[in-house]
Amino acid sequence: MKRILSIQSNVVYGYAGNKVATFPMQLLGIEVMPIHTVQLSSNTVYQHYDGIVLGDKQISRIINSLESIGILGSIDAIISGYIGCAEQGKEIYHAVKKIKQYNPQAIYVCDPVMGGDISKGSSLPQNIIDFFSNHAIKLADYITPNLLELQILAQQTLHNFTDVINAIEQLKAQNRAKIIVKNLQYAGKNSKEFEMILATEQKMYHLTRPLYDFTRRPLGVGDLICATFTAHLVNGKSELEAFELAANIANDVLDITKQHNSLELEMIKAQHYIKHPKMHFRAFPI
Repeated sequence: MKRILSIQSNVVYGYAGNKVATFPMQLLGIEVMPIHTVQLSSNTVYQHYDGIVLGDKQISRIINSLESIGILGSIDAIISGYIGCAEQGKEIYHAVKKIKQYNPQAIYVCDPVMGGDISKGSSLPQNIIDFFSNHAIKLADYITPNLLELQILAQQTLHNFTDVINAIEQLKAQNRAKIIVKNLQYAGKNSKEFEMILATEQKMYHLTRPLYDFTRRPLGVGDLICATFTAHLVNGKSELEAFELAANIANDVLDITKQHNSLELEMIKAQHYIKHPKMHFRAFPI
């Protein structure tokens, strides 16, 4: 049984963060250990949402307790996503370091959640951005930015596909992390497709899948991609296989969500395809 520690946000209603990550990883045979950085009533796109940020030192207290009962060495991967304050970033950094001391083979997948709309930029405090830019990506084995987050991490303005490739190359030269760009948006090759890139040590791969037309695009797709990629990786799939599986799972979930005209991802209705994606879309070397 593989174990993944997932440290990110959670919502009571709808799907984002741990709410969208836990179920598919469990379907893929993973024992998931979720720690919530924030607990919200719903996604923040709803007018009346509320919630709390996890208290100071709470992540460290949980990790220390897990250490006391001898669990840390059995953790195969750590995912970190949205954080509510920079102090949580420091705690996650020390947690990853501690887990890797117990299990040097454990992988750290950092989803540097800083926003989704590149035209608006990030609204997060600078100290959270600094955590991702200066600390998390240097410790991570994999980072999974969207286009806005890639632009922030690379400190480059991204206008087109060539800019994206250059930014990836720069980050690879500065950090050991491998990179999945989850959504190229307008900087892709075809604005009518949903495009992604996987950058390993040796190669880059480009994958396209349909871009579904939603009145309001469901949130949590990036969290789903990050979770299913990590799950397949610890289950023994290659980086390329895990990337393709994650992309196709996301496509199938969105397809069913579109069929039901839902504002939230239809995770329950799509559970068969999370375990058995249709696999129509493949990645090709760049």
